[in-house]
Amino acid sequence: MRPDPVDPGRARLLTAVFAFLVTLLIGGTAAALLTTSYRAQVQDSARRDALVIGTSVARALAQQFEKAARFGIPLKLLPGVEAHLEETVIATPGITQIILRGPDGRELRSAMDGEPGIDSATADVVVDGNVVATVEVGTNPVAFAQAFANVAVQAAVVVFICAALAALAAGLLVGLALDRAEARLADGLNRAIAGDFDWDARSGVRYGAVGRAFRALSAGNRHVRDRRAVFDAYAEELLAVDFDGSLRPEVESLRQDVLAPPAATDKERDA
Repeated sequence: MRPDPVDPGRARLLTAVFAFLVTLLIGGTAAALLTTSYRAQVQDSARRDALVIGTSVARALAQQFEKAARFGIPLKLLPGVEAHLEETVIATPGITQIILRGPDGRELRSAMDGEPGIDSATADVVVDGNVVATVEVGTNPVAFAQAFANVAVQAAVVVFICAALAALAAGLLVGLALDRAEARLADGLNRAIAGDFDWDARSGVRYGAVGRAFRALSAGNRHVRDRRAVFDAYAEELLAVDFDGSLRPEVESLRQDVLAPPAATDKERDA
């Protein structure tokens, strides 16, 4: 009975797949944790920055409206306000809406960019100590955070590339060595089946199932050689006292049976 043929690329494939999955799992988990933490920090920082910008814009607009109010121009009738507010919203990152409210809180003029505001900053328009209007600026850090929107995708791509490189390295370094060791082990088993027990069963693989198989094969070959040596010694002792030659045919027949390869013995038994 001969051992099953060894697939020359099986160890390389399994080693590469194992390294790929392990790297992908560990790297993906680490990247997800780092990306989540980094994204939270960026969003928090962007939110503060947007609110600072919104406060500055609200104060600047309040000063502009204050100048118009000092000339007695009603802010509700002031021309070009919507266009100016829209330009300000579009040109200023993090600003989503600007609302000019009267002293009673009603909306006089406004401009929006479509995104809802998360935070808001206000500045009063004060003329002679009286609040004649309020500028309300809504802020949303989405404009700042968009630069980091693809961080998770980029991290996933990096992890995938690292996993592929780890799989390639594992397949070439570890898997190739295992493939060669398995092929050499199969050759040793075939030699043992054919009756060649003098084959050197040493291998560079010392651990794992392949290493244990090499040690078992080496021990088995050594055991068979020792038993054969003992048998040869007994046979020579019998032949030494066989003065008339009557024992030689039986001894030679027994020697052939004992020293015959296992494959030949199996065939004779099956026959």
